[in-house]
Amino acid sequence: MAADTPAALAAHAMSPSLPVPSPDPDAGPAPDAGSASGLEASALALGRNGAGAGLDPAAAAQGTSAAHSAQLHELLRAIPRRKPAAAMGHRERELVRLIMQSLHELGYSDSAMCLQQESGLVLESPLVSHFRNGVLAGDWSLVERLIPQMEMLPPTDGEREVKFLVRQQKFLELLERQEVKRALSVLRGEIAPLGMPSSRLHELSSLIMCSSVEEIKKRAKWDGVAGRSRDKLLDSLQEYFSPSMMIPAERLNALLDQAVQLQISKCMYHNTTSDQVSLYSDHVCSRHDFPILTTHILEEHTDEVWFLAFSPDGSMLASASKDARVIIWDVATLSARFILEDHSEAVSFLAWSPDSARLLTASNDHTLRLWNSSTGRCETTYARHTESVTSCAWHPNGDRFVSGSLDKHIFLWNIHGDLLYEWKGLRVMDLAISVDGNTLIASSDKKIRLYDLTKSSGGEMDEIQESDSITSVYVAADGRHLLVNLSIQEIHLWDMQQPRKLVRKYVGLKQGRFVIRSCFGGRGDAFVLSGSEDSRVYVWHTESGTMIETLAGHTGCVNCVSWNPKMPMFASASDDNTIRIWGPMQRKW
Repeated sequence: MAADTPAALAAHAMSPSLPVPSPDPDAGPAPDAGSASGLEASALALGRNGAGAGLDPAAAAQGTSAAHSAQLHELLRAIPRRKPAAAMGHRERELVRLIMQSLHELGYSDSAMCLQQESGLVLESPLVSHFRNGVLAGDWSLVERLIPQMEMLPPTDGEREVKFLVRQQKFLELLERQEVKRALSVLRGEIAPLGMPSSRLHELSSLIMCSSVEEIKKRAKWDGVAGRSRDKLLDSLQEYFSPSMMIPAERLNALLDQAVQLQISKCMYHNTTSDQVSLYSDHVCSRHDFPILTTHILEEHTDEVWFLAFSPDGSMLASASKDARVIIWDVATLSARFILEDHSEAVSFLAWSPDSARLLTASNDHTLRLWNSSTGRCETTYARHTESVTSCAWHPNGDRFVSGSLDKHIFLWNIHGDLLYEWKGLRVMDLAISVDGNTLIASSDKKIRLYDLTKSSGGEMDEIQESDSITSVYVAADGRHLLVNLSIQEIHLWDMQQPRKLVRKYVGLKQGRFVIRSCFGGRGDAFVLSGSEDSRVYVWHTESGTMIETLAGHTGCVNCVSWNPKMPMFASASDDNTIRIWGPMQRKW
């Protein structure tokens, strides 16, 4: 008989109804049966590199010799099954099939064949294999014939959806080949009768008017036959089939990822990437790796320190004080790089530009100032507010910003000092701009108001009613969550996606008289940190809401905390005129 390639052997092995190929007569005598473990070792050696009893090294290197194939199958037949499939439990059968799939995906197809022979289980039935091959080969007639035989998941119109996706692919491929008449025939005679929503039919019919194949691909968000469109189609179709019939791709790896994420979510001090989490043992991060110790005390300010923030690149720390000064600190040396003294009254707030090149400061002297962080020079002064400026925030593009004041005005500026828009009537305590730059978030009294920055009207989109006075807001890096400090000694975590909802409360801090500002920290915003009127810093695990640390050291109210985006460290600002830098017990920067 003709020599079987590994691909052909795999196809035979995965289809129990097909006969196993007979040994090649020129392969020489079969190896001595020996013990079961000896047979397994021989089979694995053959599957690994083609080296076995009597094989030519050149043929072994090619991995396609008839002798290799024959001897491998002889050994596979001789290996006793450890546990018949009928004796396996449901979980065991699923696990074996998942391991089999994973071996194929990792490129160990011969090992997968050994497992199949031992277990008596198959990864896929011949029906599923033919369906998969039909989709990848673009044999739409075969695929259509097999669809009624596939086991569908609810809802009952799954077969209709599957047929639509298949015929849509067929339609797009005809357009790609510029066979417009045949494509139109498929649209009218095969897709339209399915009774899909008219909007989907209109989208497809509009593609016929495209002037080029490139325009078709762009509008349809489809990469063509030469791309991965058929693989993507197969992934889409798989959502409608029973997973026991067609196992989702890389399913075992997905389960392992879920297990890792579950362990991470239960690790109170987790601050590493998931790639660093081993599968060999349960994951636990040491408390010693978390910033719980004061490593430095910065004492340059001569009055209460009200606000501080690390630059986005992590190289600088800026602090704002009641002493009317702003200090830019070098994180590497923790020495003052620049002391900015142009404000005439207390500086209540500051904000770094997205590229860390500029620093915006807000003062009780009714002005904002823009500073060059490389030179310490004041570039622009903004003087439209008539009362204390309480907050400011940069747009993500770095060419404009907003400012809020007790004068009941919010201004949108460009960096040159031109006023682009203003909102009136809101006595602002704090504000922020969403990560995507589309939404202005402003807090006043017990409400958070949301304004649309994508429209010239800047209209109010929505509002969130809180239970007490709001002192500060902080947007998460994911752009979805908002941290809200309240004067009732609670911090609330809001999900800003519709429908907006209160997700979690963090309690334990002391707050009532002063403005306290909290922040997220750690990889993936794993922690919530906050100052407190009892002179402590509080740390919670974001996901569980569990308080994991209460850090003492300051002797006055802790007004603000900021986590360094590049290093395992954070800073706290206090009414005791100092800034404390917190780091791990074993310094890691």
